[in-house]
Amino acid sequence: MTVENKLLPPNATTLLKDLDAVISRRFSLLNTDVLRWLAHPDKCPSDIIPWLAWAMSVDVWDNNWNDSTKRNVIRESVQVHKNKGTLGALKRALAAFVFADIKIEEWFEYGGNPYNFRVYAIFREDGLSMTDAELILSTIMQTKNLRSKLEYFRPELETDNGVPKFGLAFGHLEKTTIYPREQ
Repeated sequence: MTVENKLLPPNATTLLKDLDAVISRRFSLLNTDVLRWLAHPDKCPSDIIPWLAWAMSVDVWDNNWNDSTKRNVIRESVQVHKNKGTLGALKRALAAFVFADIKIEEWFEYGGNPYNFRVYAIFREDGLSMTDAELILSTIMQTKNLRSKLEYFRPELETDNGVPKFGLAFGHLEKTTIYPREQ
């Protein structure tokens, strides 16, 4: 008698035994290597990563991220939640995205209105999609403290190959239109 059959009641039906056989082949609970790493963001199997993110209370998630970004966001989630509402948590949450250098300026650093702050993100190589911008803004809004107000988020694109640099600013609840450069 195998270990799987010991989990079934003695009066198990044929259907229940068949289901047990299919499930035990697909999800081998005796595979201790998988069980050992289920809660470890670096070693968890890729197909289980979204469930690990849910278990770790990740606030912002996108299934289209690459594997490295997903694992970074999960890894930082515990520390972000421990310090949520602080500048350190906000920096840590934004740094988990990996694809940008983030700089945060608080109101007293630039002479702004009290409790306002600005976020600058420098992107290289692939640039920034609207989905990425929305995810970053969502992360900011869910991680910042409640009294602080995001004055603006300014993503910038930098290249080292001589192509001109491009910058764009997002104001809170404002529509931004970008026109081609006049020649």
